[in-house]
Amino acid sequence: MKARVSRIGDSLTFDGPEPLGLASLFGYTPGVSWVAAGLSARSYRELSLAAGRLAGRYLKKGDSFVVDAEGTRGSVVSDIVGVVTSAVLDGAKGSRVSAESPRVRFSAAFDGGKGVVGVQVRRGPGGTPTGKEEVICLVSGGIHSSVVAWKAVLQGFRVRLLHVTYAEESLTAVARLYSELSHRADPRGLTLEVLEGESVSDALSGYVGSSKKRMFAGFSAGAAQRRVLANVLAPLYLMSEEGFASEFEGLGIKSFDVPEDWDRRAEGERRIRRFGARRADVSGVLDGLR
Repeated sequence: MKARVSRIGDSLTFDGPEPLGLASLFGYTPGVSWVAAGLSARSYRELSLAAGRLAGRYLKKGDSFVVDAEGTRGSVVSDIVGVVTSAVLDGAKGSRVSAESPRVRFSAAFDGGKGVVGVQVRRGPGGTPTGKEEVICLVSGGIHSSVVAWKAVLQGFRVRLLHVTYAEESLTAVARLYSELSHRADPRGLTLEVLEGESVSDALSGYVGSSKKRMFAGFSAGAAQRRVLANVLAPLYLMSEEGFASEFEGLGIKSFDVPEDWDRRAEGERRIRRFGARRADVSGVLDGLR
């Protein structure tokens, strides 16, 4: 039996064998905000019955929940929220609504002839699903620049990761970042360039000065960084340290602390190595740089 895919507003529904497994394949796709497991319905009555069944399965007494809803073709969002909320309260006695800190989040959609209600089982990255413009992301291997690169991917840009090697550990960290991004988005829009044989600020100043592409950067305002920042065209991504830490944790890659002397001159002949346009694990990235 093949899975059936239908659309209600901005919600995509999968009905068939192992629909959650199929939906989870899109869990890291830019543009996907969340993935839910649930039941389909052809009327408000069926929607109510389905919500009640889910409440009995996923909620217990005292649990908090919230309902997100979407309605098209004359269906009113407030009506959908009301139907599902009432059914959940009846199906899980003692539960309560809490928009601030829900333990369970229900998602419902209805278009007048078909609908779905489900329990969110994972968050997606959100963002814009596709884009054509290429930007350069200056990446050190640290938390800030890794998050900036991920945000650029989410905005739909084709991303060129640009790294100046100053330690073996920094290159490995950037390889981890490339590998993770290549599995979360279309790798055809992702490349990695590694500059070797110069200090970080000297290499980037020359590279940035000769490029016409927009650039993203994320690092603290040290003296060496300011030399590079003077050549960054646009834009910088601003976020609190807590925000950066939270986003980086969501990437699921190993943390790397950029040393204070990251601008020291690298040894060896100046050269540029490149890799990209395909999915790879860390060793594949390192072996593929040429």
